[in-house]
Amino acid sequence: MKISTALILCAGYGKRLNPLTLKVPKPLLELNQTTMLENSINLIENLGINEIIINTFYLKDQIQNFIKKKKFNSNIQIIDD
Repeated sequence: MKISTALILCAGYGKRLNPLTLKVPKPLLELNQTTMLENSINLIENLGINEIIINTFYLKDQIQNFIKKKKFNSNIQIIDD
């Protein structure tokens, strides 16, 4: 059985990382000049999965803008949860 779709959970407030997450959602925090979300998407693409669903809630506009700005190879669907 081959996995064809991945779900990335990005809806949380990231309260344990306050004050870093007061203005930036946790998935967009950078480690070594790469966001955690971008790192996750790259890993999923490297596994051969080309359908990605991202659920958002907190600071969702920033995540939506990030996905629009970046050119990923996968079909990415954003769900407001």
